[in-house]
Amino acid sequence: MKRCVDWYLPEGDLRVIDLGAYDVNGSYRQLMPARAQYTGFDLSAGPGVDIVLQDPYCLPVPDASVDLVMSGQMIEHCAHFWRVFTEIGRVLKPGGMAFINAPSAGPIHRYPVDCYRFYPDAYQALADWAGLRLVHCWRDERGPWCDLVGVFQKGGDLQPLTAPPKLSTSILHEVTHPDPAAEKTQGARPYLEVLGELHDLVKPGLYAEIGVRRGNSLRLASCDAVAIDPEPALNEPLPDRVTLHTCSSDDFFFFHGTKPFPRQPDLAFIDGMHLLEFALRDFMNIERQMPRNGVIVIDDVLPNHPVQAERDRQSRVWCGDVWRIVPLLRKHRPDLKLTLLDTAPTGLLVITRLAPDNRVLWNNYNPILRTLEQASGIPPTEVLERIGVVAPTRAALVAAIALE
Repeated sequence: MKRCVDWYLPEGDLRVIDLGAYDVNGSYRQLMPARAQYTGFDLSAGPGVDIVLQDPYCLPVPDASVDLVMSGQMIEHCAHFWRVFTEIGRVLKPGGMAFINAPSAGPIHRYPVDCYRFYPDAYQALADWAGLRLVHCWRDERGPWCDLVGVFQKGGDLQPLTAPPKLSTSILHEVTHPDPAAEKTQGARPYLEVLGELHDLVKPGLYAEIGVRRGNSLRLASCDAVAIDPEPALNEPLPDRVTLHTCSSDDFFFFHGTKPFPRQPDLAFIDGMHLLEFALRDFMNIERQMPRNGVIVIDDVLPNHPVQAERDRQSRVWCGDVWRIVPLLRKHRPDLKLTLLDTAPTGLLVITRLAPDNRVLWNNYNPILRTLEQASGIPPTEVLERIGVVAPTRAALVAAIALE
């Protein structure tokens, strides 16, 4: 739903209604800007609900009075969902929008009933039924729900985005913590030195990098390279052999489809957003594009102080909670070979024995993250003290990338 809002939210003051607004595991209200007058409707009173409906097929809203209708994970529970679409078409102003999100898969989950799953053709049929235009439709691959997302308009001439949009606000910011201990670093070798040696050992034909920043790691590649960063801050121009995409990695993989690279990358470096879910999605998207003998390296897996592991940045040296991807992969992908390297400033994770066709993370993405949300985000002593971490000698790097 955030993607719908980021890409298609109308300009100006908005009257917004949310159908199925009961806050079970989050509310779309928080996605709305201050210029939106938001009203949540549902069949029962509760958090997020402003108006309790007496009849699910009759909205107490005048004709052509609403700028945006939102509804997420509701219509699968609605016995006559097409009647809801009739009401959506009635209450929308000319040119008004509807953002609809519903599962295409997943187990039965009654609230109080669970009647349907939806595929792209269903959204086109519903648009035709309600006199709307289906502007954009996509199916999320992440399970178990594999949500189908639809952007609808009542008349109008809005066209679907076909390329990643540019950032509307900067994401670059640095802070320094008042306690010098929170800026602690350690490591047997600088990570750039080790990454350069991995280039020498792997000899990739194509190198992929997520998170470019100054471009220092990207310049280690002597081969063709594809780089992704929504806001690079390069300190000098990149070589001609580098193709740089200035967008988020999520948008890059969304818009470039099943073949985002000109050929399979042999070596990939993930150093993007310092949050677990971003690093996990980057790994999932990269792994399925690589050969089985490819090598993926993830930065920032060994915070040196609890402050460096905060999800909200509070220090110049910052890892976020990327460290949590190590136990996550050990639990859910024991087939992978994981090697933690003692590099400065914040450690490297080398991943081999890739399985591009493995669907475990894709099929269980949402419950995996839900479980992690409920667990402690404080790094344990063995992470902070780097217990059991491998010294990054050349022999150790050879062993890390060996498939035997």
